[in-house]
Amino acid sequence: MNCPYCSKEMVEGYIYNGSQPVQWLPKGVMPSRINFKTTDKGITLKNKFSFFKASGYSAEAFYCDQCNIVIAPTE
Repeated sequence: MNCPYCSKEMVEGYIYNGSQPVQWLPKGVMPSRINFKTTDKGITLKNKFSFFKASGYSAEAFYCDQCNIVIAPTE
């Protein structure tokens, strides 16, 4: 997928929803195994903390390192 802002090829990855702050992670990189901690291989998105959130889901997303933007397709 190409970035709609700069046309550069975006990096394929996903947005993980678990007990960590929400991060975009490159394809093949696993989230931190420690609750409430991010991995240094991901891009942390703006987060709001909540004790009551679902876990175990992820959404496909693409990251442009030039524009610092994440794009996630919807259903």
